[in-house]
Amino acid sequence: MKTVLLALFVIMLMATSIYSQNTTESSFNNLAVDILENLQSFYPVIATSKGIHKYDYLFTDYSSKSISNEISKLKKFRSRLNKIKPMLLSLDKRIDWKLIGSNVDIALQNLDKIKWHQKNPYMYIDDAVTGVYLISVSEYAPLDSRAQNIVARMKAVPDLFMQAKQNLKKPTPIYVKLAQETLATGIDFYRSVADDLKEKLPDLAPEIETASHRAISAMKDFAQFLKNISTGAESGFAIGKNEFNYKLKNEFFFDYDADSLLKIGEALFNQVDSMYAAYEIWLDSNRTEIDSVYPYNCISKDEILNYYQWEVEQTKLYLSQKGILTVPEDIGQCLIVETPPFLRNIIGSIAYEPPGTFSEDQTGFFYVRPLPDSLEDEQKAVYSKYINRRGFRGSVVHEAYPGHHMQFMMSSRVQDDIRKWQSNICYVEGWALYCEEMMYENGFYGTDKRRYLNVLGGIQFRAARIIVDVKLHTGEMTIDQAVDWMTKALDADSNFIRTEVNRYTLNPTVPMSYLIGKKEVIKLRDAMKTKEGGRFSLMNFHDRYLSEGMLPPRLLWELWGLK
Repeated sequence: MKTVLLALFVIMLMATSIYSQNTTESSFNNLAVDILENLQSFYPVIATSKGIHKYDYLFTDYSSKSISNEISKLKKFRSRLNKIKPMLLSLDKRIDWKLIGSNVDIALQNLDKIKWHQKNPYMYIDDAVTGVYLISVSEYAPLDSRAQNIVARMKAVPDLFMQAKQNLKKPTPIYVKLAQETLATGIDFYRSVADDLKEKLPDLAPEIETASHRAISAMKDFAQFLKNISTGAESGFAIGKNEFNYKLKNEFFFDYDADSLLKIGEALFNQVDSMYAAYEIWLDSNRTEIDSVYPYNCISKDEILNYYQWEVEQTKLYLSQKGILTVPEDIGQCLIVETPPFLRNIIGSIAYEPPGTFSEDQTGFFYVRPLPDSLEDEQKAVYSKYINRRGFRGSVVHEAYPGHHMQFMMSSRVQDDIRKWQSNICYVEGWALYCEEMMYENGFYGTDKRRYLNVLGGIQFRAARIIVDVKLHTGEMTIDQAVDWMTKALDADSNFIRTEVNRYTLNPTVPMSYLIGKKEVIKLRDAMKTKEGGRFSLMNFHDRYLSEGMLPPRLLWELWGLK
């Protein structure tokens, strides 16, 4: 009898446990849907970038009432998340609970603690340009349908800049400078988009003309406003050590703070600096003659573009042939295109434009510098040498295969909407940088030893970024000091470095994410090697890493049961 009662008791406990887990997961799923919907509606431009087009006609409402309401909502979401008992969730759902909590925490930090909307005029211009640009380049719907949303966003620009003028309180000088420089580009961009749409959709031309004219007038008025505004301290861009530490913990799930990160960056820089110097000496003493390269008589613009596209396809083929990772047969295309005219003031070099992870159309665009329609003999010689040496391979590795295009393609296949919403910068840029050295180690560049110097140079540059990122945003470096240090440490062009440092002020923790993200991938790979021993497969590791969505790499330790 006792045995029967014990068995019944165990069954009741199991049933109660299953019921509790199901109930908790159901509550969490409903809460997660509410949070995602809120984030998408409050940040409609981000939603557009993800391939969610429900709010394509809007910009963020930065009015004081809207921001106050959003802060209140986020705090309530955090309170509701805290009531969820994560140990009653399945492992996958526990990871989702951490991810969506991170999204709430960082949104709340940006609005309630850092308050970018009060000190950064650049963010409003970026919203205006990016919001229209994303709709322009994506073919998620016919042009006439997309044009309606472009016009709607153009009509919303005056309100966006009116909110900016009301919000800005002694903005940071560097942000004012960047905003003024970008306004000219934004105005040219809007004119180009409007002209293009009026030509293709003449029936909408009057509405397009009116909307674009008002938007451009609002931009010009904002430019005049910025000329006269009283600015704050030069160091106002720095978010401070506490907020920097908060990001490290809540956005990236690191167990170290800014001081520890700085030590990591300094150690990495010193290590790779020595490696670079030693390898440069070795390369000089082992330099081999390179065969003379003569210009192709028939080389043309189309042949160069065809070469770029060929290199993309060859790199994709190499991944499968060498067992580096699995490339699905139905993967979306990565198309080489010259940077469109209306983007040339925004994109000065190569760039990759991914499709949204929620988008049905998974075509990615690899923008390359525009080429002249006809080439002089000297230009033919340069491009001939470039093609002979297959110079485009390095760009393809980072931007296309196995870098950004591949990671975005695989993230779009994730079925979990919370995972699909993520684009953690440590994952995104860490993977692409990891690929640069990993492909060298897997023989992609053949016997060209000079390529490894490029790899080391890239690591050195990213290590310097870690140091500057921390010191800028914890107040240990001014902008000028950061420029001087990087210029000397990297023996680089000071104008290029100043442009870089100016950009670093806008996005704390982004500069550090490249090399730190790469190191995280390597740590995971090494831990998986230790766990699996002789069963370890590089292809399986890469496939599994890419299948999880663009989440912070640190969460994979828990998800994969690693120590």
